[in-house]
Amino acid sequence: MVSERRISAAIRRHARPTALIPYLTAGYPSIAESLSALREVEAAGAAVVEIGIPFSDPIADGPDIQRASEWALRSGVGAPETIALVRELRKTSSIPVVIMTYMNPVLRHGPEKFARQAAEAGVDGVLISDLPPEEAPEMWSAFDAASLDTVVLVAPTTPPERAATLAARSRGFLYCLARTGVTGGSAGESTPIEERVRALRGITSLPIVVGFGIGNAEQARRYRGIADALAVGAAFMRRVAENPDHGAAQRVGELARELVGALV
Repeated sequence: MVSERRISAAIRRHARPTALIPYLTAGYPSIAESLSALREVEAAGAAVVEIGIPFSDPIADGPDIQRASEWALRSGVGAPETIALVRELRKTSSIPVVIMTYMNPVLRHGPEKFARQAAEAGVDGVLISDLPPEEAPEMWSAFDAASLDTVVLVAPTTPPERAATLAARSRGFLYCLARTGVTGGSAGESTPIEERVRALRGITSLPIVVGFGIGNAEQARRYRGIADALAVGAAFMRRVAENPDHGAAQRVGELARELVGALV
């Protein structure tokens, strides 16, 4: 089964009416706890998991994910360790996995090597948040050659013509940002999400996933039945930050159950 079918099919299967895609930073607070947290969110009913490679300059992420990346980097977690985490997850799980990262870690690892090793470990897709479709063609080619889905972001400020270009490059799902700015919090420009999702459905048959600024069950309910899935990240990292040394995975699982409960 090709990865696009795995990701898309999983979202549609869990969309009752809206699915959940949790984001977790690899290695926060540890690789072992990340693995436990991934198993917790899968048991809670997540459709897909998004795993972030810790990076020193995560420009699309707010303080919660920045803090998580800094912690994991101090522990020596990077692209190789994140790929190894997916490989370990695959021993007991078939949930689709999307790796979220930036251009720099992929270039440092080597695009072909990164794509090949990620696919061999069981990664289904990648989201390179600072990679436009027109740039680094060797990177896009490496992902395509490894049969990795390439998830693309569409912002509230994206013109219709540009949105069509981004949708044509996206695989697995199209990621619709609920607002401008960074992950977590509520600042940033936004537009009526119903109108934006409706417009995106006119240019792609992929599932539409909405993310940025969704942190609790009440906020999740606002998108229930509008998006095919919600991507939630900073809120999970805040749950870990409450006490990184004790019960982090359990608290992550609790939040996942709350969000899934709000979306069914």
